[in-house]
Amino acid sequence: MTASLAGCLGSDGEYPADTITSIIPYDEGGGADNIFRQMADPLSEELGTDIHIENVPGAGAMRGIGQLLGEEPDGYTIGKFNPFTTSVQAMVNPPDFDMEDLQGLATIGLNAIVLIGDPDEEFDDVADLIDRYNDGEFGNIGGLGASYLPNAAFFEQEYGMGWENYVEYSGGGPINQAVASGEIPAAFNTDGSALPAAESDEVDVLAVLTSNGSEIFPDAPVITELGYENMDFIGQITRSMWVPPGTPEEQLETLTEAVEATVESDTIQEWADETGNTMTYGPPEEADDVLEQIWSDIPDVVDIDDLQDDS
Repeated sequence: MTASLAGCLGSDGEYPADTITSIIPYDEGGGADNIFRQMADPLSEELGTDIHIENVPGAGAMRGIGQLLGEEPDGYTIGKFNPFTTSVQAMVNPPDFDMEDLQGLATIGLNAIVLIGDPDEEFDDVADLIDRYNDGEFGNIGGLGASYLPNAAFFEQEYGMGWENYVEYSGGGPINQAVASGEIPAAFNTDGSALPAAESDEVDVLAVLTSNGSEIFPDAPVITELGYENMDFIGQITRSMWVPPGTPEEQLETLTEAVEATVESDTIQEWADETGNTMTYGPPEEADDVLEQIWSDIPDVVDIDDLQDDS
């Protein structure tokens, strides 16, 4: 035990005394990866140690999350991913671990999910879109893999929208292209991913699906302000960081204080302003609460068996 403790804390008892590994359960170059790579250098300076980024893609992020859960809870492994999309993936294709065992480190911002439409269809508003689906004019609606299928299911079950087929796409760019080309009349996407297509008038932003609105589309209609039921638990992506369960409180406190200072630094805030990636810090319990709400609320509005069948 003494030798193990020395290995974790260093001979002088200081933490951190070694390189910290950050597991990103996606390929290099994606949104989650890019955001953390912006944070890595200033976070390394805050902690006074090197940070090694390890991309562990596969199985819809489950491979990397499973690796994080299996690491030693010594404060030297962290991870960054979004609990909403990864949880949906776990519900559709259950892994051999429990995602709710994750221990929150911090939340670092959010992206609103938006409903986009093909401008050529000249949708008046969300009500017009729903009516035209119900009249049989359209049948297909799209989104990112199985991740946004709960959004489509919520529109069907709570808003009475009669879509027939959910079409899965591999990223925000392909979603934009599918809507802009008329391949599908409407789809769900994040505000950040939809921005380039919206700026070039290739898609229309019909609604922001979180009552928090969107800093990227501040003038876009907000779904609750249009009179529809709140869907915040699946209407936004809360960017979150995690540690293996059982990580000691002292190490957790050191890590989360460094994340807070990094997120609030001029370097990160200037980058956030330039790119539209809103960066705000939230404590560990906020990440825990988001994950708990997702796992408790999604099964209340979407039958998991139906979700698996639809996927």
